[in-house]
This record gives sequence, structure tokens and C-alpha cells, in this order.
Amino acid sequence: MHFGNWELGIGNWELGIGNWELGIGNWELGIGNWELGIVVRSQAGNL
Repeated sequence: MHFGNWELGIGNWELGIGNWELGIGNWELGIGNWELGIVVRSQAGNL
């Protein structure tokens, strides 16, 4: 489980969690996609 990393890196997501919160339901089920979604985190950082 790589969830440990997300806990530490969730700080960034908290700031951009506005959209993710509503869509978090999908991420929970698709948590396997977080690895691919990590790239989105970099792009979200620019926003």
C-alpha cells in the first residue's frame, strides 16, 4: 500500500481538494490510478 506516501503528500491535495473532494469517491475506488494521477498533482501545483 502506497497510501502512506499520500498521507504525507496530502498537504498539496488539501489545497486543491476542492474539486477532488467531490470526485474523491471515484479516487477511492480507483486509488490504483493515483500512481498515474501523480502527474496531475504536479500540474495542479501550478494552479
